[in-house]
Amino acid sequence: MPSPDRWDKKLNASPEDRFAMLELAMEGDPRLILSDLEIEQGDFRGSYVFLCGLKEKFPDINFRLLTGADTYDGIPHWRDPMNFFGTNYNGHLLLRDIELIVFARNGYPKPDIVEHKAKGYADLLWLGPEQGFEGVYSSTAIRKALLCGEEPKGLHPKVYEYIKQHNLYRE
Repeated sequence: MPSPDRWDKKLNASPEDRFAMLELAMEGDPRLILSDLEIEQGDFRGSYVFLCGLKEKFPDINFRLLTGADTYDGIPHWRDPMNFFGTNYNGHLLLRDIELIVFARNGYPKPDIVEHKAKGYADLLWLGPEQGFEGVYSSTAIRKALLCGEEPKGLHPKVYEYIKQHNLYRE
């Protein structure tokens, strides 16, 4: 589910382009469902506010946040962009209320699941080398390769063609 434009960083592809690329990458996998709900909501409100809204709208579905090990330690410092100034963080609420699937990233440690649970946080599922996931590709590395005019490793061929056709990630 791609987000709308964000307050905290410039995105080099529109929400509609990111949706189209996800559609291409997920093509033919019946286990995955693509949604534009977050784009349709308008202003970016952050993961916690959005996921709480989903849980309220669809109470019978167990939503989880998929994130990389490189992002995990920073989650307590996430905040609602509508209340950005000061220390109005809501990341700890996300950790408490939303189950996580954390995937391996080269150079980043596996989260301490026992410590995570001891803080009263929701379940954390690890997806790493033990499960056959190496975590060698990152969107940052892919964008950097595209910016340098190189063909990035790990990018779905149809997504790469879309990026070239729409002249994305050039700046």
